[in-house]
Amino acid sequence: MHTETSEEHGTWADLFRGGAGPISLVLAGGVALYAVTVYVTGALLPALSAELHGVELYAWVNTAYLTASVLASALSGRASTRLGTRGAYLIGFGLFALGSLIIMLAPSMLVVVAGRLVQGLGGGFLAALAYVSISALLPRRVWTRATVLITAMWAIGGIAGPALGGAFASAGVWREAFLILTIASILLGVMALIVIRAPRPEGAGAPGLAVGSLVLVVIAAVLFSIATVVTGGWQIFAVALGVLALVLFVVVEKRAGSPLLPAMTFRRGSNLKWVYLVAGMIGGSVMIESFVPLFAQEIGNVPALPAGYLGAVPSLGWTVAEIFSAMIVGTRARLRARTIAPFITVAGLAGFALVSGTLDGIGVLIGWIVTLSLIGIGVGIGFPHLSVAAMSSVEGEEEQAAAASGVATVQLLSNAIVTALAGILLGTSVAGLTSAQVVSGGLAILVAVSIPAALVVARRLRTR
Repeated sequence: MHTETSEEHGTWADLFRGGAGPISLVLAGGVALYAVTVYVTGALLPALSAELHGVELYAWVNTAYLTASVLASALSGRASTRLGTRGAYLIGFGLFALGSLIIMLAPSMLVVVAGRLVQGLGGGFLAALAYVSISALLPRRVWTRATVLITAMWAIGGIAGPALGGAFASAGVWREAFLILTIASILLGVMALIVIRAPRPEGAGAPGLAVGSLVLVVIAAVLFSIATVVTGGWQIFAVALGVLALVLFVVVEKRAGSPLLPAMTFRRGSNLKWVYLVAGMIGGSVMIESFVPLFAQEIGNVPALPAGYLGAVPSLGWTVAEIFSAMIVGTRARLRARTIAPFITVAGLAGFALVSGTLDGIGVLIGWIVTLSLIGIGVGIGFPHLSVAAMSSVEGEEEQAAAASGVATVQLLSNAIVTALAGILLGTSVAGLTSAQVVSGGLAILVAVSIPAALVVARRLRTR
């Protein structure tokens, strides 16, 4: 197992110097494609579904994308080991381009859903391969900087995506948006072909496919996604089955000869499972941004456009905090960053609930901006160091690929879980509380589960 040292803390110049620069752009570009597409599609869906007369399939457009993304992210580490990093990236960009092209030419909403399924497979590969490729293609001293660059793309997607989608929707040219995504994916694929030189490992036996674990992860993703579509008792039932699938996943992983996550993840004394838990919980907390525009219009009477940008505040806080977090040097300082992150995020969620029920007018808007920023700041401070901690916890190319793809899989799955639970909370009436208080308060309790995990990791590492 590797131990971080301050001497390994590279600079931003190191990340973009020589061959590392173009590689970093490919990694970041793939994640940016995934993130921007999520928000662009959300903005285009009303116009798209109206033109194709497919409102009844509205929710399944995102469900197909998310489910396929989780599946592909879980397979990314093995694809990288089997095909080499360049081969895996070409598949990712190729699938994404094909899916975008299918959507652009779609004559019906059903074809759009099929296109989103293919696009999600490509996007899931790209999102996870970025983390896998950090350890495979870049020197260890820039891992933290590279993680900051990659995760910042999620935040940039949250900021730029709604604006781009809104512009295309207003102009009535939603098909052209997917044409641009197709072209961008092809260009990045060509760039990956040129700049990624890492060969396929000779004689590297492809790891066995963890079929049982993979099936359970996909089932969980499908169930949590379905929970965002149905209502009432069916919604609770879908979430309960999703939780059961995750419990069974842990059981299967413990006994699997070739597990999906690194073999040490669920072993007694391993910190990796707690690192994944903290990363998943704080990363998923940002999904509250999907509900903020609704709260802003209902409680603050904020017009639709500024309400949409209010929802991007967590992403902005995430991006700014990551820039400063990348400057943290030293093992103890990084450990403190990982430990304090969930406290800040929970404080932001709880503060949002408090502000939503006690302030009004300009006061509630200022309070929302501050508390939503705190949510993102917590993620930005901790996530880069949690990702590096996961990759540094194992040795060997195969295990590092599994650890890195695990970060992306946990993040995408957490997004599905948090979104589903927030949807349930949104439909739950609690006397004397607004919907904003119920949702943010419930998410604060959920994310608080990660605080003991962060403290466990901190205590164990301090005693070494």
